[in-house]
Formats: sequence, C-alpha cells, structure tokens
Amino acid sequence: MAQRERLSEIRQTVKRNKKVLVSQLSKEYGVTEETIRRDLEKLEQEGLITRTHGGAVLNMYHVSEHIEYLRRAQTNKDEKQTIGRLTAEIIPTGVSLGVDSSSTGMEAISLLRDRRDITVLTNSVKIVRELDQAALTVISTGGVINNNTFSMQGSIARNTINEYYLDYVLISCTGMSLDGGIFDSNEEEAAIKRVLIQRGQKIILMVDHTKFDKYAFVRVLGFDQLEAVVTDRKPDDEWLELFEEKGIDLYYPMEEERKTED
Repeated sequence: MAQRERLSEIRQTVKRNKKVLVSQLSKEYGVTEETIRRDLEKLEQEGLITRTHGGAVLNMYHVSEHIEYLRRAQTNKDEKQTIGRLTAEIIPTGVSLGVDSSSTGMEAISLLRDRRDITVLTNSVKIVRELDQAALTVISTGGVINNNTFSMQGSIARNTINEYYLDYVLISCTGMSLDGGIFDSNEEEAAIKRVLIQRGQKIILMVDHTKFDKYAFVRVLGFDQLEAVVTDRKPDDEWLELFEEKGIDLYYPMEEERKTED
C-alpha cells in the first residue's frame, strides 16, 4: 500500500476511534513501527492528531468546526473585535468584498454596515441574517447550510462565487506556519476560501495571535497570495521578516507598538 493510501486510512481511523496505537497500525499495514511513527508525525504536522507514548489521539482542535458558532464567536472576542475594527478602517470606498463565514469576518462587516458604497458576497449565514437591513448590499452565495459553522457550503456556493469579481477578500484561518502557509480545519470551508481567493484582487487575512505557528488539517493558500495581514498584536521578528520579504502589509494596534518600545 502506498503511503498516501495508508495515511488516508489512518486519518479515517483516528477520526472514528479518536485514538490509534503504533503497534496495532504496524501489524494492520505490515510495516515497521518506525514507518507508522513517521506517518503519525506527518498527521501531527497537519494538525489532525497529537502524538502520545505508543500512539496518537485526535486533536480536538481539528473538530472545532462542530462547536456552535456562538461559542466560537466568544473565543478571543476582544482580539476579534480589534481585528475587525482595523480591517474595517482599511477598506476603501466603492468596493466589492468577499467574506468567509468566520466570526472575525462578522466583526469586520458589522462595522461597515452603514457603508452604502460597499457590496458584500458571503457564505456566512450570520452576515446574511443580521445585516439584511444594513445600508451595504449583501449577496448570499446560497448552498447547503452547515448549522455547526453557520455557513453555506458545497457546489452551489462555489459556483455562485465564480460568477463575481471581488476587489477585496477577507478571510480568517485556523492556523498559519512560516514554512507551510495558511491552514483551516474544515475542508468545505477551505474550498470556499480558495474560490473567494481566486475571484479576489486583494486578499486580507484576519488572524489573532493564537493562530501563529500552528498547523491545521488542510492548507488554504501560501503567503505569496496575500495583500495584507491584520492581527491583534505585533508578531515576532521572524514573522515580520517574512511579511516584509513577501511585500505583505501588516496591521496591528498602535498601542502594541508602544508597549514593545517601552
């Protein structure tokens, strides 16, 4: 069996059983325990599992898409509000925006609700529901509603996005790493983000400090595609160097700069 096939089956096993043992997998696939350990190392890098003595357990952060939207929205709420405010401030007049279903995206668009010059295309059920009476124009992608993520997914949503041209695209993520790029924990959401990115001229990543130096299940994009990153605090020097190298504009609260200087 090829490694790709073996990894696919191990992914399904760990999702189903919540844990796996190196010894059992070694016997099942007829390979050495060292080979299985290398497989598990790869899955840990993806963010799917956490390795333990003799095996691995499902990384519960990977299944965070099953947490109710309102609960997710309360996580790092202050940071998300800060990011939402900074993002809203850099959106120019008369533009079209593509926005994912993240709670951070909701924070940003809520602050733009009185902007009649803005059109928003989104798969976020929350944005469609809560901003239906706003001054800005909201266009729904349609699609299959995922009640856990409060988002619209599937081929209908992706096909709708492909019919539009977007000046800016606002996305969030589950994790990002210097050597890997930007990741999400939900394959369907990642697919939506990719289509939004393809249709957007400028891509803005909204990400709080807890997402730096973390992997998640599926890679969404690389840094070469980003126009700007908006975050809640000044990143470490290695991240600053990467953003400068890639020509990515960085936005974070000025008070964080003053704290660093002090």
